[in-house]
Amino acid sequence: MKTNKKRILAGITPSGNSLHIGNYFGAVKPHIELQDDQDLNTHYFLADLHALTTVHDRDKLEENIVGVVLDYLALGLDPEKSVFFRQSQVPEHSQLAVVLANYVSYGQMQRMHAFKDKLQKNTDVGSINMGLFNYPILMAADILVYKPVGVPVGEDQRQHIELTRDMAENFNRAYKKEVFPLPEPMIGKKSGKIVGTDGQRKMSKSLGNTIDIFEDEAVIRKQIMSCFTDPNRKKATDPGKVEGNPVFIYHDLLNDNKEEVEDLKERYRAGTVGDVEVKEKLFAAHQRTFAVARKRRKELEQDLNQVKEILSMGAEKAAQTARETLEEVYQVIGIKNKIN
Repeated sequence: MKTNKKRILAGITPSGNSLHIGNYFGAVKPHIELQDDQDLNTHYFLADLHALTTVHDRDKLEENIVGVVLDYLALGLDPEKSVFFRQSQVPEHSQLAVVLANYVSYGQMQRMHAFKDKLQKNTDVGSINMGLFNYPILMAADILVYKPVGVPVGEDQRQHIELTRDMAENFNRAYKKEVFPLPEPMIGKKSGKIVGTDGQRKMSKSLGNTIDIFEDEAVIRKQIMSCFTDPNRKKATDPGKVEGNPVFIYHDLLNDNKEEVEDLKERYRAGTVGDVEVKEKLFAAHQRTFAVARKRRKELEQDLNQVKEILSMGAEKAAQTARETLEEVYQVIGIKNKIN
């Protein structure tokens, strides 16, 4: 890799065991596109330690970790172009988090969204686990240990990047030394919030309003056929609304046959095409778009040793940078001293 490349880093939380199209267009696709930028050195890691804040079931955690790794590799994350690894395989993340906890205040931590969201759900403050409370500190360590120039995140993560910058500034100021550059949030121009099949809320597994990528064809067909359309359209001959209609939002994202999409929109507005045909063509477009990825994922499932090797090589590359940063930090703060 060219030494003058700008390093960027993004974490992937294994909160579920299968990605849906909201995940893909909101995060996965932008990540994969960045790895083709010749000026960037892309690092992507699976944030398996972060998953512990909510997943306390061994089998479920393993299922989620394996599932998301397979999904990303199948969808095009290339270990020859990016450094891809698991957070837990690079212990410097956790070691730096212990240090950074001393450069952020309790008041700042109380203002973080994850903590405040829990309180708004009538959760007793005394029952919130410290993993969740300290989540932003570990996230800051995840980032700063690689000294990236940018972090591609959604708007909902901007606050975490700002806190990371605060910690970096506090540390640099304390030792009068620019150890940590301040990373910039790389907020995508397009919103990562893809509306769900209910037509009302963000697509989410927990809400049951998703269109999956790697599920059985019958499951995906059912998800598409149950999709919300124009509630004011009682029969196929009624003129329908295209704007804001989830089925057409998905067509614009998925369907590579743009002439077909425009034809469907025109006929829908005129009341000369039914919802069933529009959805059937959406299903066909989905299958075309993800055919290669679905085949690739099945191959990877049969060769987990290859997956382990990819993650091991990625962790080795990542650890080279992480070790250098932690060594520098320990030197600056005095942990590394005359007796070691």
